[in-house]
Amino acid sequence: MSSVAHDDVDKGRAWIILMTVYCLVIFQCTTLYMNGLYLAVLMDLYNEDLTKTSMIGALNSALLNLMGPVVSVFMDIYSCRTCMFVGGILLSISYFTSFFSNSIDVYIVTIGIIGGIGNAYGAMPQSVFIAYNFEKMRNIALSFREVLVGVGMFIASPLLFWLIETFGINGSFLIVSGINLQICVGSLICWPNSKERNLKRMKTKQTNEDRSTFTTIYQKLKSSIKLSLILLKNRQLVLFMLSTLSWNFLLSACSLHLPRYMVTRGFGDASVVSVMTVFSISNTLGRLCAAATVGSGGIDSNILQIGMLGVLSFSTILFPLYGQWSYSGFVLAVLSGFYCGGPNALLTPITVGLIGIEKMSSGYGLLIFFCGIGVLTGPPVLAIIYSWTDSYDYSFMTIGFVVLLGMFSSLMAFSKADSPENTNIEIDVAQNDNGVMSTLLDDQEPVEVALLDKNKREDLQIDSQV
Repeated sequence: MSSVAHDDVDKGRAWIILMTVYCLVIFQCTTLYMNGLYLAVLMDLYNEDLTKTSMIGALNSALLNLMGPVVSVFMDIYSCRTCMFVGGILLSISYFTSFFSNSIDVYIVTIGIIGGIGNAYGAMPQSVFIAYNFEKMRNIALSFREVLVGVGMFIASPLLFWLIETFGINGSFLIVSGINLQICVGSLICWPNSKERNLKRMKTKQTNEDRSTFTTIYQKLKSSIKLSLILLKNRQLVLFMLSTLSWNFLLSACSLHLPRYMVTRGFGDASVVSVMTVFSISNTLGRLCAAATVGSGGIDSNILQIGMLGVLSFSTILFPLYGQWSYSGFVLAVLSGFYCGGPNALLTPITVGLIGIEKMSSGYGLLIFFCGIGVLTGPPVLAIIYSWTDSYDYSFMTIGFVVLLGMFSSLMAFSKADSPENTNIEIDVAQNDNGVMSTLLDDQEPVEVALLDKNKREDLQIDSQV
């Protein structure tokens, strides 16, 4: 780490910022996981195509991951605080404008696209704020953030049900818009600490040496893309990313379609809310159990990942067998919630094991991008299968086979861990006369990236913890 003393880390205002970020996590995740109930309500209200209506929630959730590289550059050029403020504004606008809408097409733009971009700008700085303000307790603080995601999931359905019952769907849009404005308020409290200011001064100096902000953005994106392409030559990482895509595919499909499934089975509003409550509790428990089981003296992360995906796949493949039970939706909520929550908690340790901490920043960005692809495609694909078969039985069974393929993908990735041709890609580094670092991969052309001084290496370590 840098030799500069950071007297405001791990104490004082750091704790105020931590509590603020935790509150914002709950606010944002509460609105994010309202999408499943909104899908059921909008289907009954407009009677539109299920696949089309599913795109609202799919885009809203998926853009949170797909926008990762762009948001990272924005934070690098401006600040985490500015990024979070922009996210709050976009999220608030997305639901406020939905108050005036009476079309699924407009909801796709407002809640799906604008709201999805707002989710990305609002959520990504949260972990970075925690990493900047804590060193000794950083891992604990970041882990507890994941638990609060489950709290948001738990609150979402009963809160939205009450809002719709009391104020109607348009009234709920206005109130959710106001909830998201709290992200802007929280961003004003999260003032940059000494560590972030030091890094900002270094980055500002570099930016001033460029011709324009546009040039800076272009160069950073270009370097990021080139480094990502290098990492894509790591077959272990690619196989693991495909596995991650598969369970995000199922997670998104189940979280959005379970309320609709309960409606098709003739259950009332109370059961629709209850099934999502069960799903959220199971997901939180899955995260906690996985985090507590792995580590020193515990179960190997790779083995646990394969085992949980195996149970997840067969529990959905066999859904037609128990789908006739009265409360089959609750059984699926428990199984899918728990066994999707576990792999979520294992993302970071497995990624570090595959590519090493020095490549974690770029590798984790790629992994989150693949998560976004799964989140985006899961709900509409399940809706298409439902429209063909007029049954959720075969829809859930099909996505179970997708997860089964993901399990085999993980098995192949981890079984090749000791294979010489699949070892982590080593990047040779040489500095040229212009102070630029060239990365050489085999006999290919060198890839130029910015030279990492002490402060930048510290920034990389912070990003790696996120």
